[in-house]
Amino acid sequence: MLKNSQEIRDEISEQRIKAQAIVDVAKAEERDLSEDEQSSFDQLVDLADALESNDLVRAEKREDLEAKAKQAMKLQAKVDAGDIQLGSESGEVQNNFSVPVRAKSSRKLQAYDNERDAYVAGNVILANVFGNHKATQFCNDLGIGLRNAHVEAQDPKGGFLVPEEMQRSLIRLREERGVFPQYARNYPMASDSLFVPRDINDQTAYWVGENTEITESDADLGGAELIAKKLACLSKVSSELDEDSVVDIAEMVTRSMAYAMADKIDEAGFNGTGTSTYGGVTGLASALNASAINDAASGNVSSATLDLADFQNTAAILPEYSGSNNVWFMHKQVYWEAVCRTQLAQGGSTGAEASNGLGQPMLFGYPVVFTQVMPNSPGVSTICAYFGDLSLAATVGTRRAVRTQVSVDRYFENDMIGIKCTERVAINVHERGDSIRTRPIVALKTAAS
Repeated sequence: MLKNSQEIRDEISEQRIKAQAIVDVAKAEERDLSEDEQSSFDQLVDLADALESNDLVRAEKREDLEAKAKQAMKLQAKVDAGDIQLGSESGEVQNNFSVPVRAKSSRKLQAYDNERDAYVAGNVILANVFGNHKATQFCNDLGIGLRNAHVEAQDPKGGFLVPEEMQRSLIRLREERGVFPQYARNYPMASDSLFVPRDINDQTAYWVGENTEITESDADLGGAELIAKKLACLSKVSSELDEDSVVDIAEMVTRSMAYAMADKIDEAGFNGTGTSTYGGVTGLASALNASAINDAASGNVSSATLDLADFQNTAAILPEYSGSNNVWFMHKQVYWEAVCRTQLAQGGSTGAEASNGLGQPMLFGYPVVFTQVMPNSPGVSTICAYFGDLSLAATVGTRRAVRTQVSVDRYFENDMIGIKCTERVAINVHERGDSIRTRPIVALKTAAS
């Protein structure tokens, strides 16, 4: 008998709990895993990964097809009974309805690929948050579950399911906006804490003579602990919105929440100090060892005084890693004031290049990635740029995807509705550069004076 997705998730969780128990025992006894324990740990993790990437994916696809088939039968039954007519605004299947002209946005959408997805998401918000009857009927006809359909009863702690269209856009926008998760290693988490493997040191090779015993060496393996923390943002929405604003409602709420969550994760990953302000995350700025930080030349105390030699010396302390994908991370203003300024000063640029731009920002043959959470106008002794492969230095874990809740009375005096968005994520900068082997990313700091 085929297992359903929940049964497979339970089995994945069971395997990971067993693997975690092995690590916990060794950790409590303040020792490394034995050979047998490491083998058992690897087998459990491999089994959980295989279940997640194969069995769970197949089960979810199968259940999705079954759900769509049931929904199609439900809609057809309504058509046969004369309750709805194909072609009517409220009776269309998701791929067939048309967005009413009055609801179309006058601006180019950023959060959604098309107006139909935004229209679906907006109707879910309109139905759940504002109790709009027409939006509720639209959602019911499409088979979209409404968790908080009784919002008119003034339930201040109600929540609603994020529709698939909104979920996709939230994830896409967060990934496009957020830099740290894009370039760090990513892990799904089946529990609030998870140890992910990390290779600290390689085995040692020796020259040996004939009939000489070979010196034994072991790879130094370790783990990086991911502890999921709740991240949340709260938006205020006018209570006077109606169906004519459906597309703009979805666009505004989705973009606002996605950008807020992405920026907060980036702030923790790059700037975290381990305090509650950053969810307890110690980011690159505080995690990197002094040997992984290059101080700019004396007098180079800002982006206006940095020179190419400062960036060159930073690149020089990054060791070569096979298969690494190195990039530069910095604020856009630092790039234009420091990097572009010094590059143009080298000469050789044409008027057309200066006018039309140089395409993908590059420095010494490596891409420059802008992250707006880094200092835009760094002062003395401030890290202003990173260089290296973030996927080898840090891991981001996802415990739970986006969840939303609404409050109809939090901003009662302002005649507004509160929409809260939460998720559970973990960030660990585990390679901090205290040795050459653990230095996949380095930093440039402005001079002290």
